[in-house]
Amino acid sequence: MKAFRFAIIIIYLMSLSHVNAANITGSNTINSDSSTQQVYNADDTSLTITDSSTLSRSGAAPVNINEKDNGTLTINSGSTVTSTASNAVQGKNQSGLLITNSGTINADGSKAINLLNAQSSTVTNKSGGVIKSNTNTITVTENSGTANNVTINNSGQISAGAASSGATSNNAIRSEDDTDNVTVVNNVGGHIHNNNTSSTALNASTVFIAANSSATLTNSGTIENKGGVENYAIGLAGNGVTVTLKDDGKVIGKISVAGGSTTAHTIKLQHGVGQGYFYDIDGSGSYTLQDLDGNPVVKGSAGSIGQGGNEMIDEELGYKSIAFRNSLIRFKNSDEYNDRDKGWGEITTSFIKRDGENSTLKLNSEKIGVGANIFEPISNNKNLIFSFETSLQNISQNHDLDKFSFLTGIHFDEIKISKNLSTELFFLGGASFNKSTRNILTNTTTTGELDITDDYLSYEVLTGKKINSNNLLPDLSLNFGYSHTPSHKESKYFEWDERDVYNLSLALSNEHQILKDDKKSLNLSWIADARTILDDDVQIFYVNGTKGSYAQNNDLRTEFSLSAGLNYDYNFSKNSKFIFALEGLSTTQDTGGIQANLKYSQRF
Repeated sequence: MKAFRFAIIIIYLMSLSHVNAANITGSNTINSDSSTQQVYNADDTSLTITDSSTLSRSGAAPVNINEKDNGTLTINSGSTVTSTASNAVQGKNQSGLLITNSGTINADGSKAINLLNAQSSTVTNKSGGVIKSNTNTITVTENSGTANNVTINNSGQISAGAASSGATSNNAIRSEDDTDNVTVVNNVGGHIHNNNTSSTALNASTVFIAANSSATLTNSGTIENKGGVENYAIGLAGNGVTVTLKDDGKVIGKISVAGGSTTAHTIKLQHGVGQGYFYDIDGSGSYTLQDLDGNPVVKGSAGSIGQGGNEMIDEELGYKSIAFRNSLIRFKNSDEYNDRDKGWGEITTSFIKRDGENSTLKLNSEKIGVGANIFEPISNNKNLIFSFETSLQNISQNHDLDKFSFLTGIHFDEIKISKNLSTELFFLGGASFNKSTRNILTNTTTTGELDITDDYLSYEVLTGKKINSNNLLPDLSLNFGYSHTPSHKESKYFEWDERDVYNLSLALSNEHQILKDDKKSLNLSWIADARTILDDDVQIFYVNGTKGSYAQNNDLRTEFSLSAGLNYDYNFSKNSKFIFALEGLSTTQDTGGIQANLKYSQRF
């Protein structure tokens, strides 16, 4: 009799489980609030929840795919699927499920979406969409065999809300090594986060990806363990997992690598040419590193120094030499030069822009400078030189270089060779104070990025010998530049070995008088300069103590530059003069620039 009563109770309870449930087939829409469980009862069934409606169930699985293939679930913006228990969307034992969420999928317990024994299934969480649970929000697992071809594409928010520790597992996305060909894409604006301080990556990782032989994780958004940066944001296990960290995507929390015993994992970086980064990676798994932009990357964890100003030292030397030679032309055309009774000086403003090129690791750069050149005669053919410049250079990938340079030297003028030929020689030496500030990407801060600074000196020598022709032939000059940068350390992670750069250029130049009368004169000057690197040390650097090196691409080692300028003088009176000079620069390294000089002189 007791057995009979027990059977009646079981049958009654089972019948209650189907109360408030609807078996659906074909195309279905919910456009008002409902608590009726939706049970797919045939293949190719679709359900759309729209008009800011809520499908809620006081229990598990308000949407039950019920082992039916090629099902479709669409939650429109403002609409919600919610369970007070677990498995808000029960997607197990099926193939071809397509979930598109622009609203909210929520489980108060575990698993907002459960993909157990799932094949060829896709979850798309659009911008503004929310998929959340207390623990293990989206899971891809298999009881037997291997789950295959599951894609999770996120542009919204996927989160596991419980603050967990110890042996408690709490992943926002989790696939274990009984799965294969799982693809997770976190797009720009996508945010995947959890809050777990467990010491094991399997339990703690915000995104845990394992595979039987292959899987991929691509991040352009944010993956964050809110438990702190000392905890795991990404965990890899099994074999053949490929992680691509790209764009300005942030990882907040450590990366763990386990497994890789059969097929090594791969971590690819694609943050842009010149972008510095450092990712803390631990674990005993096997993995390789690739920078898809060609930046040198080192494996002590994963790090790269964007070369910044170091990559263009030789070009800066060349441009500085050309600018000084133009200033020397203006000095020799001045009244002060002809009278030899007082010094001559000018204040210059300049702007130089350089276009980047990914294939050669050439960086974009913009530089604004203000400088002064002073020539002080000390004899009929000798002049002391003082040259100052302060500049701010903005280099691609959030790198600023603030520089103050001082050069001094001597100019030897008009050494006669013949009636129509003479030579002149200049020699300059000095130093630059460099203040570097740049932003790197890193998983060691709560923002996923870090500003690092560096203060260091560099030393420069410029010299040139010019053969002046008194006829229509252009002048010929040979010019040499040298730069030495001592070893220095940035405020975090990065260290540089000393580096020497040697430049040599051959140049043709000339000046042409276009206009001259009692009041005014207009002159055209030009310099055609062919420059090459004579010798260039390979740049040795260290990322968190691990050694790396950078060698400049051969295409960047030579450059042809053309500089042309107009110099206009206007005499207000015998003792007062207005002077204006404008110069342009164009080079084969896609660099263009302009320099302007304004001057008013008054003699008493």
